[in-house]
Amino acid sequence: MVAGLAFAGCEISFRDPGALQTAFDQEPFIQQRLDEAWITVPGARMVLGRAVGPVAEQRILLPNKTSLRGDNIVLLKIHGTSLNTAGRFLPVKFLKSQDADLFPFTDIEGLTFFSKTDDLGTLNWAEWSNDAGLTCVLALRRLDSGSRVIPGKRSAMDMVVRNCIHGTAEDALTPARATQVGFAAPQGRPGGAPDMLSPLAGPLP
Repeated sequence: MVAGLAFAGCEISFRDPGALQTAFDQEPFIQQRLDEAWITVPGARMVLGRAVGPVAEQRILLPNKTSLRGDNIVLLKIHGTSLNTAGRFLPVKFLKSQDADLFPFTDIEGLTFFSKTDDLGTLNWAEWSNDAGLTCVLALRRLDSGSRVIPGKRSAMDMVVRNCIHGTAEDALTPARATQVGFAAPQGRPGGAPDMLSPLAGPLP
């Protein structure tokens, strides 16, 4: 089911990037099972996916226990059969192509980002707080096939996380951590343990 849904269009050839983008923009999101998520996300509420040609996206909806408007969400995009064809990670362009409400991060280009390196590469994020215990993060990262297995035998996966919680920025960054991003969702077998997708993706000490 997952292979047919997420990658049914992989054999379509789009030589014109504009044609591919137009077809992709017109492709609707389809609800998928929680165990079809490309990463492990604690408390995920819904997984939506779409695919055209070599490009596929997932949206993983997270719980939002705040009164702040906007979506707690993980946006994932896989593309490129090689790193040469995947191109650079362009988060501003990626976000502009989405209709998710990422408030309070409305001016993406004007944000100040923090950065750190973990077992799966570089994690960048911006923070917002109301100084009364409500914290939001906007986290960005690119994963490649050298750090973990990319779904559909693609070469790169781009990720954006918007998460607002009553807590710290460290807690809000949980969905973007290597311990979550390095695993696919549990497949519902006895014990429910997820598959480790990379020898580098084990739990951090």
